[in-house]
Amino acid sequence: MDEMLIKRILDDLGEIVAVPSVYSAPEDGAPYGKNCLKALEWFVDKARSYGLEAKLIDGACAYAEVGEGKECIGILGHLDVVPAGNGWATDPFKMVEENGKVYGRGVGDDKGAVVVCLAALKALKDGNVKLKRRVRLIVGADEERGSSCIRRYVETGGEIPVMSFVPDSEFPVIHSEKGIAHMTLRFDDKALAANVSYIDGAECKNALPDRSEIRIVKGSALENAVKAVCGGAVTSELFEKKPLAERIVTAGNAFSDFEIENGKQINIIANGTAEHASTPEKGDSALWKTLGVLASFNGDIKSEYIEKIYDYLCTPLAASKLGIYADDPKSGDLTMCMSQARMTGGALELVIDFRLPLGVKPDAVADKIEEKLGCKATVDDYHENLYIDEDAPLIKTLLGVYRRITGDMTPPLKVGGGTYARELPNAVAFGCTPIDIDINMHRADENFPIAQLFKNYEIYYAAAVELANM
Repeated sequence: MDEMLIKRILDDLGEIVAVPSVYSAPEDGAPYGKNCLKALEWFVDKARSYGLEAKLIDGACAYAEVGEGKECIGILGHLDVVPAGNGWATDPFKMVEENGKVYGRGVGDDKGAVVVCLAALKALKDGNVKLKRRVRLIVGADEERGSSCIRRYVETGGEIPVMSFVPDSEFPVIHSEKGIAHMTLRFDDKALAANVSYIDGAECKNALPDRSEIRIVKGSALENAVKAVCGGAVTSELFEKKPLAERIVTAGNAFSDFEIENGKQINIIANGTAEHASTPEKGDSALWKTLGVLASFNGDIKSEYIEKIYDYLCTPLAASKLGIYADDPKSGDLTMCMSQARMTGGALELVIDFRLPLGVKPDAVADKIEEKLGCKATVDDYHENLYIDEDAPLIKTLLGVYRRITGDMTPPLKVGGGTYARELPNAVAFGCTPIDIDINMHRADENFPIAQLFKNYEIYYAAAVELANM
């Protein structure tokens, strides 16, 4: 790979990482906020500067295209990112090169892949490569919240590719994606509301929270109990005394995971480690910790639900305890991640992200949870499973390209993550990360190996040519 190409890819990635394309309130022409629109506009301008046909669609998505022919093959990526979160060693929206890696929010999910694929399209055009089908790179700006951007592409008459790949998961190729359901559990709990005015979790539904805060109602029984434990002056010694200390230690947490603010009201803050909701076992939930604080003081709060919530939901065994656990050889097992929390209208609401194997429907899960916990469980959204047989031509072709270039003979994978692949027919996720590389996706210090970035360029260029000429 020539030095000019390497520099262009890194420069382009630095430019788009600098756009903090996190969802925000809709504005005119910007359904996902001004920064998501800015990212799409960057893509269109960059594609046109490379001599590619490019179009912005309703401020929701865009595409760039090369080649001729009645049909097209698709490459689908996204330019929106999850919030930066806490704990970064560098500015998350200023790309840094260090120790053979690039750091910044989006370098792996999914801006790096988009930049590499755009470079591949430019190379196809500059090289006048003969293709039987056009190659269309479609990018959206709402993937992290459920992919409404690609549905908008379809609704506005966007051409449906005959086959597509999505560089937004793992190599070698994904043939099974679990169903994804977001569910709100509502606990009408006036006793808890009398003591806690605020509780929070992750900023988005598909992440394990690395920070959670509870605000204690002034003059409440909980405030009086906390003061009594501390002898009147509320300090961090609270966490090292009964009733909290034993629970913190038993849960495998540290006293230093907790902070306390004592101003006009008492705020208790817990810190953990963020993680993608599809693999919550890799993270450390801050929300479990704040709910544990409340459960520890339930003798004073007198909540009907908080101890049951902690016992059933704040454990890696939650699915089994609720009686909803399932496993399937084709698609994997059921996982759940408590992502968000809020106090509203005298009730506690918890948002759970479920990854469901084939044969498990969210309504059945909701019914079981209501039966066990006595809450109201509402399915907010649901995306069905994607399953394509390993012998399908698309799978075999992409797998062949990957093996030829890398020599890696890993078989097709099944995952809990959801990608754009389920939004279009005959589409699968293909990379962009080998399974043995951890890029801190959805966590602080997201990174991507520079050598892998350029290997991906080689893979995606070859895959585009192979599919276009099938």
